[in-house]
Amino acid sequence: MAYNVNPFLERRSERTTSDQEFALVFSPKILEKLSGEAFKGGVHVFRSAPGGGKTTILRAFTPSVLRSFWRGKGANELKESFPLFVEKGVLDELEGPQLLGVLISCASGYADLPPGAAIDEGPFRALLDCRVVLRTLRSLGAFLGLGADESLDTIGLEYDQVAQDLQGIPKLTSAGALAEWAETQEKRIYAELDAFSGRNTQALPSSGRFESVLWLQSVRFIRDGVAVGGNRLLMIDDLHRLRRKQRELLIDELTIQRPQIPVWLAMRTVVLEESLLSQGARTGRDIQEYSLEELWGGLKGGHQFVPFALNVLDRRMNRQVAVTGNFSQRLREQLEPEEIRKFIRPGIDAFRAATLPYEKTARYSEWIARAERKSADQTVDTLLELFVTRILMARDAGKKQMSFDMALPAEEIDDKDSSALRGAAEIQCHEELKLPYYYGLERLCTMATCNVEELLSMAAALYDGIVASQVLRKRSPELSPADQERILSDAAARRLKFVPKQHMEGTRAQKLIISIGGYCRERTFLPNAPYAPGVTGVRLSQTEMEKLQSKVLGEHGTLLKRVLSECVAENLLVLRPSAASTGRDAGSIFYLNRTLCANFGLPLQLGGWQDVTCLDLIDWMLRGWKPRQRLAIGS
Repeated sequence: MAYNVNPFLERRSERTTSDQEFALVFSPKILEKLSGEAFKGGVHVFRSAPGGGKTTILRAFTPSVLRSFWRGKGANELKESFPLFVEKGVLDELEGPQLLGVLISCASGYADLPPGAAIDEGPFRALLDCRVVLRTLRSLGAFLGLGADESLDTIGLEYDQVAQDLQGIPKLTSAGALAEWAETQEKRIYAELDAFSGRNTQALPSSGRFESVLWLQSVRFIRDGVAVGGNRLLMIDDLHRLRRKQRELLIDELTIQRPQIPVWLAMRTVVLEESLLSQGARTGRDIQEYSLEELWGGLKGGHQFVPFALNVLDRRMNRQVAVTGNFSQRLREQLEPEEIRKFIRPGIDAFRAATLPYEKTARYSEWIARAERKSADQTVDTLLELFVTRILMARDAGKKQMSFDMALPAEEIDDKDSSALRGAAEIQCHEELKLPYYYGLERLCTMATCNVEELLSMAAALYDGIVASQVLRKRSPELSPADQERILSDAAARRLKFVPKQHMEGTRAQKLIISIGGYCRERTFLPNAPYAPGVTGVRLSQTEMEKLQSKVLGEHGTLLKRVLSECVAENLLVLRPSAASTGRDAGSIFYLNRTLCANFGLPLQLGGWQDVTCLDLIDWMLRGWKPRQRLAIGS
């Protein structure tokens, strides 16, 4: 068994060294969220930001990986995974894989085809068809457990009535012969592309429709007189790598075909473009869409991501020997009493300074007296109590009052207290007192924004801190909240720093993100916390979204649309719909990625947002946002 120096640095599933290694680190929790509808015939689109787990899910259903799960079914690491695969009907405890999963990627080759409606569609279909055929036959070998020296010639092919209409794929009766045809067809296409500038485009192989799905659902594989591999799944990854017209063509034609086998299409989240649906197709019947982030419950269900994340982290932790115990055991979840004490006096002083104008006002006398009594307890709750009281005083003072003579009862603080208000008090304590906020497993998972790659990126930094702490023989084997926050804040700063290097519109995207972050900070840290626990996003109303989709904003509007699309696709911004209400129309909210919230010192909850216009965002994207003067407590 190989062990890694830092097991969290190996992030992308396609880079995992072997199928066995993949099986050992694969978290089965995602299978629990995968609906049985996904295994029924039809087109199923899986979306997520990079690192959301699309390729991981697809690879898990390839024959070689399924065989690894089956062979290692007695291993302790697979005791959760194996029964779930059996339950899905893709593994049999005695006979092994029951699903012929065919995985192809659109990462290379297709976009190299010459653009233009007249010459692009036919070669694109032909290339995809021959690749599906070739990958199917190779996957069949893995499905049957054929050795490297065993030939596909031992497998016969038979066709049902539907296959008689195939024009581009030959109806050969030998799997070996058909594989040879597919290899030759692919080489021929690339040979023509290599010599494209001096050749007639008509020489490129072409097809009038996508036939590979029809072929896959109609062909029968015969070995020793027995039909094998009857349960099939076609998986097409990296759909976003295709040109937009290629992607639309593929989805449109596959949807119209209404395949009898499940066809999984995986792509990065794409927004502000034309609909995925073909003409007349309906979501839920002709095409199913799955957002991997929303599989964890959307806005209200992020806590469901925690057990999955913990499972992922512990499986990685098992791949190293430098540190003992589970990952969560190395992250201290609470501040120690001696750590809290150094924040109490500054917290009391901050409260007294903010409430000094009201010290002799009868209206707040009981509130201030209660706060003074609470100050004797040196706990985090004491600090939160002081800051909650301060926020409530700022809110009350901001109202138009007829008289300040009547004292407000202390019990009214409890009546007005809420989780949102406590959240605002907590982030204000972090801002003013530097009380640690970004620490603990649950907040680590929240910062990951339901994205596995972001989770592993931060876990890798924490793991290095854990190892360093162990080497230095610190008193506690756990990382303190302050150490966790320092490490995670550094990781968040790096995330933002490298945006220009990692994204097409990175420089403008970075400026827009910094502007949104600054604007959210200004609205979050108002003394009366009007948007408790804080503002972490901006909203474009439906009217503004229509402007963005049209041409009325000119070149700058087109640029903003492209930047916003990339920010959402690359998980820098999280897009959520906003329903209409009595006072406003519907719209779209662009929340900051939760890791970036840590960079700006913002709360991690989703919820608080502010309306802006497209012109605001264009100005921020091009020139940056300028802060306004901070308001005083009573203003």
